[in-house]
Parts: sequence; C-alpha cells; structure tokens
Amino acid sequence: MKTIPLTMAAALIFWGHQAGYLIPACFMGVVIELARVIKVRWEPSLDQVNKISDTCTVCLAGTIIYFVSLEIQTALVNILRYLPVFAFPLIVVQEYSTIGDIDVRSLYLFKKKIMGETKAVRINLSLAFIIICLISVAAVNNRLFPYYPVAFGILAIIFFFQRTREADIRIWVAAVIIAAIMGFFLQTGFHHAQRIMTRRAWHRMLNDSADPLRGTTALGRVGRLKVSNRIIFRVIPPETDDGGAYLLKEAAYTFLSGNMWTAAQNKFKPVTQSENSNFITGLQPFSDHRGPGRQQADRPVSSKPTLTILTRMKKAKGVLRSPEKILEIDCSAISDVKTNGLGTFVVGDAPGFIIYDVRYGDPGTQIRPPGKLDLLIPDQEKALFQNLAVELGLGPNKPVQKILPKIKKYFFTNFSYTLDLKAGKKTSPITEFMTKTKTGHCEYFATATVLLLRAAGIPARYVSGYMAFEKSVWGDKIVVRRKHAHAWTEVFVNGRWTFFDTTPPSWTAEEKSHFIKTAIPDLFSLMGYGFALLRWGNPETKKKLLWLLVPLGILIIRRLLRKDKKRKEKSLRHTQNHDPSGSMADTPDFYIRKLEEKLIRSGFSRKPPETYEQFFIRIREKAFSRQDIPSLVTVISIHKQLRFGPGPISSQKQRLLKTKINRLVQKCTIINTKSDQIE
Repeated sequence: MKTIPLTMAAALIFWGHQAGYLIPACFMGVVIELARVIKVRWEPSLDQVNKISDTCTVCLAGTIIYFVSLEIQTALVNILRYLPVFAFPLIVVQEYSTIGDIDVRSLYLFKKKIMGETKAVRINLSLAFIIICLISVAAVNNRLFPYYPVAFGILAIIFFFQRTREADIRIWVAAVIIAAIMGFFLQTGFHHAQRIMTRRAWHRMLNDSADPLRGTTALGRVGRLKVSNRIIFRVIPPETDDGGAYLLKEAAYTFLSGNMWTAAQNKFKPVTQSENSNFITGLQPFSDHRGPGRQQADRPVSSKPTLTILTRMKKAKGVLRSPEKILEIDCSAISDVKTNGLGTFVVGDAPGFIIYDVRYGDPGTQIRPPGKLDLLIPDQEKALFQNLAVELGLGPNKPVQKILPKIKKYFFTNFSYTLDLKAGKKTSPITEFMTKTKTGHCEYFATATVLLLRAAGIPARYVSGYMAFEKSVWGDKIVVRRKHAHAWTEVFVNGRWTFFDTTPPSWTAEEKSHFIKTAIPDLFSLMGYGFALLRWGNPETKKKLLWLLVPLGILIIRRLLRKDKKRKEKSLRHTQNHDPSGSMADTPDFYIRKLEEKLIRSGFSRKPPETYEQFFIRIREKAFSRQDIPSLVTVISIHKQLRFGPGPISSQKQRLLKTKINRLVQKCTIINTKSDQIE
C-alpha cells in the first residue's frame, strides 16, 4: 500500500497523547510528514538499512532486559509503550528514500550471508507502523480519550483510500459500519480474554513464593485487583486444631520506597541442622559473625504443635512458608536451608514437590533484633503518622500491650476492607488511604500499621505470606489459594517479634470460594498433587507402586501380541492375493489376476481408476468372442460378490469362477494368437 498522508502522524500523536509523550510524538509526526514537502531523497544501500534495523533491534532487546529486571509484572506494558520509538528510524528511511519502501532483506537479523543471493522483495511499512502505534496505545490506555473510536477512525481512513475504485460507496460504508460493530464486541471479548490469559501466563512463568529481598505491593493501583482460585499449597493442621486460621509467613521487609518494600538484610546464612537432620530455626541466637550460632540442645521441640505443608516448587530455589514462633523444619527432601535473620527461610535444592513439617512454639532469639530501619518512616508520610500517634495517645512511655489493642480498634472501627480501588489524587496512596478513602486491602492496612507503630517508637516490619483457613472439600487438609495471599505486621514486644494483623476479619469472608466454581478445578488440582506425590514422595511408597507396573506390562504384552497376530493375518491375505505360485495358486483372487495378466500380455491393460468390471466391459468385444460373453458376465458377477458381498461365496461358485476364468484364458490366447497370425 501507499503511504496515506497524515495517517502516521495521527497515529503518533494519538500514541503520544495516551503515553504521555505528546511533544516527542508531534516532533516525530512532523519529521515524517515533511517528507512530502522536502524533495531531497536518499538512496540507502541494503547494508545501510540493515545496520539501522539491527540497531533498532538491539535497542529493543536492551529495553526488554531493562524492564524485565526492573519489575517483571509491568515489563510487558512498559515494553509496548516504547515500540513506536524503535520502529521510527525505519519509517524515516522509507519516507526519505528514493523508492519509498523497504527491502525485506534489510530486516534480516541472522540471514545476512544470503541477503545478496535472495530476490528483492519490497514492502511499505506505513500500515505496520500505524498498527504498532495502536498496539502501544492499547497497552498504555489510560482512558483519557476514547481508544476504540480514534483507532477505528484512523484505520477507516486508510481503508477508504485503499478501496477498489469501482466499488459502490454505499456498500463500502455499510461494510465499515458492520465491521465497527463487530470490532467493538470483539474488543470487549479480547479485553476479558487478555486478563485471563495474562494471569495464567504469569502464574506459569513466576514462582508462587515471594521474593525474599523485595516485595512489590498493589498500593495505588486502580480497579479491582485480580484474584485467583488456584490452589498454591495445602496444609495439614496439628492434631489439636480447633478449626482456626494460620498466618504463614514467607518474607519480612524493613524499608518502604514508593509501593515497594525491601529487606535490607540480603545476606543469607545456613540454618543449623540437628543430629536427625532437622533444621533448628528457633533454638540458637542469630549471629552476625560467619556461620550460625550454637544449638541449645537442652530445649526439646518434639512435643510442640506441628504443621505439615505440601507444596510444589516451580524452581529449585524457593521460600518456605512458616507459622509464627517457628522452632524446627523437618524435610528429608532438602539439605540446605538459609535465613537472613528476618524470619525468611529459603531452600536452594528443592525438588518439584516437597512435604515438610514445621514445629512452632517459642522463637527464641533466631530473628534479628530491631535496627534503625525498623523505626524508619518515609519523609512523605512522617508528619501524618507522627501526628496520628499523638492524636491516639501512642506516646513512647505507654506500654506496648496497651498500644496494640488501641491501634487494632482504630483500624477496625474507622476503616473497611475492599479490593475495588479508586483513583487517588496527587498524594501518595497510603496518605490517600489514611485521610480520604479509608478503604483498601491488606497491603494498605499492613503498611499503615507498620508506619504508625514506628511513629509510636515501636519497631515493626512488613510481612507477606498467606492466611490458611479454608477447609478442603476433597479431604481433611486446608487449601491455600492464590487469593489467600495476605500481608500483616510484625512488631517487637518484650524481646520477641510477634505477628500483628490489623486487616478487618471480613476479608476472609470475601475471599471464600464457591463450591460450584472451584469443585472441578480443585479436583484436578488434587489429582495433580497426587501425581506429584507419586513422583517426588516417599521412596517406600514408590517401591510399592512399582507393583502396579506388573498388570500394566501384561496388558501391553497382550496388546503387542494381538497386533502381531493381526499383522500376520494381514500379511497372509496379502500373500494370497499376490503370490502367483506355490500353495496360494488355487485362491479365487489368483485366477482373476491370472486373466488380467493374460490380457495385459495380449495388449489390453487396465487403467488406474478402472474396476475389473469396467475393464472387462470395455474390452469384451475386442478380446473375447460372442460365445464367451456370458462366461465373462458370470465371472464379473461372482467377483463382485467376492469383493463386496453380501457374505462369502460358496464353494460351488468358487469352482465355477475358476472354471470360467481358465476357459476365458484359453480363449483369449487362441483369439490373440489368431490375430497375431492374421497380422
């Protein structure tokens, strides 16, 4: 297609308006449209255009690596945002070249050796560039301007100038209107499908455990947060379980920047193992020196309550989930557990599925004591929370046991839980939460609680993990779904770090699963856990399950023998039909082929699509005498019954077929001999 005036500039301006780069977009549009005014042209070589294309590709690859390393959750949107920038140099080359298009060979990245050997294929990149701009706009669409009408208008203009001149304009307009209506509904459907597919893709690409060094929150995001019913792991509660809920910690963080919590302690040290190879997490002091502290073996842990956790490990390295006051981790499938002193435990050699027991009670001094970062408040929120601490009477001289109930009552009374997030103003999300909306999800409550405790002079940390509370329909375990992810606070009380959750309890009611929606997926998940247990579970169980291979082997051998028998029967039939000598010479099919071979030697060959009936009818007057025609008709009739039924032919008909064919073979010989003598 030819470049339609102003269309690429319009697409660029639309992209700049939506992406927030209106001035650069206007400049790029002016550069492109000036090509219609400036008559100076450039005739680039194939190698020159190829170098420009390679440069654009390298820049795009670098941008992908940068955004993926920065924040993988938003990397795709950020990459799509800048696509027009990387395609712009090629468009400039095209518009200011003497020919006005691009040789496809110049876009090769890996086939450079054959560029000069292949035939030139030239294309115009204008439409492709416009589509790239629209895709970029769709990725960053901030609803400042209606996307669909503008995108459709640009495409309609292009199609109008590209239409066939002989076409009726009324039919063209009607077709465009129908396409617009269908496109609108398709856009809505694709929008919902995109949400589903994106969520599933991230679930497959990312591990289900937290990052022990950095936790990205959803503070400040607009709209309803995406939640998933997918089961992440299962928990077997202790025998003394009374049906309560369990906070299972994954990671703790100390420093807040924007909407991201980070852990300043990024050095992980091995956890001490006992004589029975269990990992002792709460019986020894955490040491800042090289290596962990010594185990205090005089404090028994076997009598403490135990949680059993069954989980998949998508990566060899993963974060272990643990309850409050963890003492010991027992898992025969792993040999290396490390901790950073914040109560975060990572494993570096996990198989695809592990089962581990966690005993809990008194955490001892395993978790690192408070530091300066545990009292740090960002400058933007410092005044707000210090004033609130004074207003609530949270003075530094007040005992912590009285401050915690007051803070919990404050949040339970004045705030509400929701996943439907509204757009904030210029203030930070946490300030908007505390002063305006007073509604949010657990990450708002946990962050606000940490900052309020720090303003009161109490060390606090942000904790991410899961709340285990939903009993499984398919068994006695507790299932933990992705939507059960939770955030809460860890506060330093009487020399111990203690969980402190100020999110209103109503959030668990909102996250309860409906049986109709989750029954079938949960059943498949249970089957998947069963297969994982067989693959990575107890070795003794695997040995017992090997006996299941015996009946399976019998079935396979029997099936192979049956196939071999059928193969022999088929080979026998094939030999009977094609073997012209030996014991197979008396088969009925042999004689019909014998007649055919005789006719072929006499100069009458059967055409590929012809049946025997068609062949004999075609040559009967030339190859046979009138007296032999009835015999030929009898042969055709019996052969049709032999091949197509109904039912097998009798022995009498078989003998009749042989007799008639032998007679026709002799007659055919005599006739052709006479004809040869005549000739």
